[in-house]
Amino acid sequence: MKCDSKGLHSRPNRYCQGKNLLTVHAAYTHLLGMDISNTSQRTTVTKGESHFAVNQQPLLYFQVLFLTAQFEAAIAFLFRMERLRCHAVHIALVLFELKLLLKSSGQSAQLLSHEAGDPPGMRRLNFVRLLMLYTRKFESTDPREALQYFYFLRNEKDSQGENMFLRCVSELVIESREFDMILGKLENDGSRKPGVIDKFTSDTKPIINKVASAAENKGLFEEAAKLYDLAKNPDKVLELINKLLSPVVPQISTPQSNKERLKNMAHSIAERYKAQGISTKKSIDSTFYLLLDLITFFDEYHAGHLDRAFDIIEHLKLVPLSQDCVEERVAAFRNFSDEIRHNLSEVLLATMNILFTQYKRMKGTSPATPARPQRVMEDRDSQLRSQARALITFAGMIPYRTSGDTNARLVQMEVLMN
Repeated sequence: MKCDSKGLHSRPNRYCQGKNLLTVHAAYTHLLGMDISNTSQRTTVTKGESHFAVNQQPLLYFQVLFLTAQFEAAIAFLFRMERLRCHAVHIALVLFELKLLLKSSGQSAQLLSHEAGDPPGMRRLNFVRLLMLYTRKFESTDPREALQYFYFLRNEKDSQGENMFLRCVSELVIESREFDMILGKLENDGSRKPGVIDKFTSDTKPIINKVASAAENKGLFEEAAKLYDLAKNPDKVLELINKLLSPVVPQISTPQSNKERLKNMAHSIAERYKAQGISTKKSIDSTFYLLLDLITFFDEYHAGHLDRAFDIIEHLKLVPLSQDCVEERVAAFRNFSDEIRHNLSEVLLATMNILFTQYKRMKGTSPATPARPQRVMEDRDSQLRSQARALITFAGMIPYRTSGDTNARLVQMEVLMN
């Protein structure tokens, strides 16, 4: 679209990208009863701020810039003064919505810049930077208010093509940690309680997934898992829960401990997914439930319920309890995820300790009786030693490096049983 140069004074080609500033200029001139001449516009450029005593009369200089259609310079000037900064931003928002702002082509540009190919005297405003600078002072304490400003960036993209509104919301949530307030909260029945973000869009999943991904990349797995749950992405939920559970599996559970919190969270998710028929990838699903079973195994083990613990590990078929099963368990081990493999050393030690404790208990009992013949005791002795030998063989055959200390302790207990 070609602009009419009449009335644009000394820069007839200033805004020739679909902007009709003639109407704007005429309206302001009529409203204020001012006649902005060619000389007035040149004065702002040649004499600058010193000519207008901006420290004493900042609004006068702003008016001159604004009424000569130098909107970008006017806004940048006003923004420099703390007490007038909010007015600069709000004026920029109005002009931005009216598509009357010349924006910087890149977000790394200064607040006010001149780009190659622009006519002399033309300035561009870094609108994104303007909003980011303004909201920085209150976004951590008043994220609701910051969101109101970020919404104006919903059609803007950064240098990588990422939506700026999504990016700003993501950064805001991560920094403020106001996950529930901004993005909503998952109720016990699996429904989502709306958050502040629902006021700005009806489709919240892309935003929640974006924040979840950002949290995951920062290593905030627990927060990310909750967000993926909020966005109805069960595969990612269990994938992250598996990463969280794996390091705490062999730990002793105590009230208020990290393990206890994660265990309760995992059981809650498992119950809800089962009740609602939510399915996930088989590999992720099997790892998740095996980790829960191993947690139960170690809880029983640490509580001294060794018979219960042994029944669990025997049922899981994770480690061999006879020589006949060694090769089968070694082959199956190759299919286990790293979250399971990382717990193997502790599983082997706990299982061997159960066998050793049972062996000592048997040896410490009274001699053979009619109710317990010598042959039965000998068979039990042989079985325990065979099970211990199977664990040692398995530990040496699996394609996974257990620590030297683990191997030494396994061998030591096995030797004490012979």
